[in-house]
Amino acid sequence: MTKKLIYLMVSVILMLTACKQEKYNKDPNRPTEVGAQAILPNVIFNSFKNRYPWQPGLAVRHATATSDRQAYQTYEWANGDWAEFNILRDVTKMMESAAGAKEYLAIGKILRAHNFFFLTRMYGAVPYSEALNGQQSNNYQPKYDSQKQVMLGILQELEEANQLLSTPGAAITGDILYNGDLKKWRKLANSYKLRVLLMLSKKESDTDLQIAKRFNDIVSSPTLYPIFEGDEDEAKISYRDYENIRYPLYMDFNVRNKRFIGKTLADILKKLEDPRLFYFATPFLNAAAQGKRGFDAYQGIDASKSLTAATEDGASGNYSRVNGHNYTELPIGKPSLGFSYAELMLAMAEAAERGWIQANASTFYEHAVQSSFKFYDLAGSDQAYLVRNPLSSVKEIALSQIYEQRYILFNAQSDFEVFFHYHRTNFPVIVSGQGQATAVVPFRFLYPTDEQRVNAANYQDALKTQGFTSDNILMKPWLYQ
Repeated sequence: MTKKLIYLMVSVILMLTACKQEKYNKDPNRPTEVGAQAILPNVIFNSFKNRYPWQPGLAVRHATATSDRQAYQTYEWANGDWAEFNILRDVTKMMESAAGAKEYLAIGKILRAHNFFFLTRMYGAVPYSEALNGQQSNNYQPKYDSQKQVMLGILQELEEANQLLSTPGAAITGDILYNGDLKKWRKLANSYKLRVLLMLSKKESDTDLQIAKRFNDIVSSPTLYPIFEGDEDEAKISYRDYENIRYPLYMDFNVRNKRFIGKTLADILKKLEDPRLFYFATPFLNAAAQGKRGFDAYQGIDASKSLTAATEDGASGNYSRVNGHNYTELPIGKPSLGFSYAELMLAMAEAAERGWIQANASTFYEHAVQSSFKFYDLAGSDQAYLVRNPLSSVKEIALSQIYEQRYILFNAQSDFEVFFHYHRTNFPVIVSGQGQATAVVPFRFLYPTDEQRVNAANYQDALKTQGFTSDNILMKPWLYQ
């Protein structure tokens, strides 16, 4: 049994046991102190696991739901719950328990950056500078920081993590991601900065952000800013066949019985003759009878259709289901790619095409494909695939190819990254139809209802300063303007 598994199992058991015993054993006059190493496994797992394994796919047409109306597919989005703040509270406890140990502080800054990066992209302005300080400052109504301020804060925290980890540190325990290898945590901090900078591509002219310069400074200074060098460096969480740490879609009835591959994704994979299609989906039921083989035996359902029409398509036997064996029958399944080497390579390829760095975009593009194919046990197919689908020498075509690979890469992976990149790049083309309640893909979630009640003044001020006429899913945050 690996150290990572032991740490994770112990953490989960402790957490569950604590929940059951809390009301009997809790003494408010004698608070229990928990060490950073005991909190760390849980916050790593909750930060980088597939927290949203199927929802983004319905929103961006990776998959199509039939039979039951699904809000993510119909764009009837409502209030979020800010679950990530629960993780951030535990990160705060972990950092406080570290008693100044720089190794845990650095990891805490990276985990803070990761979770705040999600929150600000999903909602817009969020509490950041005053968040999570209630007990220390007695301020339980934190102000909202603008999306730009949050992004600058995230970049600063990642820089601080890089500096903290620039000199040898003490050994740590509880690290289920890198097993105590602080060099890999440092690589993650700097690679994550590139992830953030790419997401800010629409703000390339902003002199405060200096996106292109920051990106180039990192890539051109590998000693000061080491980044991922291969698959072994990526933030990847493996599941185990134990309660609460199994693959999140294991035994999921809806995915097994009511999910078909989306037409948008299927058409791209068929055009590229991409064998990842065979992992994602199964041949449609009538394929053999119709003499269809290989890629011709796969057909996706158009999610823009009404639910009735999509359900009729699903029942016809002429459309491909999501691969139930790979996604619902395996208790372990594929690991969660919290931040993959392939994603970083696509970021580098795009930066090269945009002129942010002086490098050969094709090399990064090829590394990304090779890494993804290896993940799906297709390593022997990558070279022929790249011969069929080389990166174009025409910038706009090349960018579209990079976006394609990112869209494929994020299928059932990396939570809402595919959704955020869709609004950044407008790829792929998504047309709303009878199956959607809005004319465009929503830009954000509504703020949680509790927040509107307990922090009303700051909530209203946040809407006003963002130029929102209301708390509406179609209000476009600063990031995409």
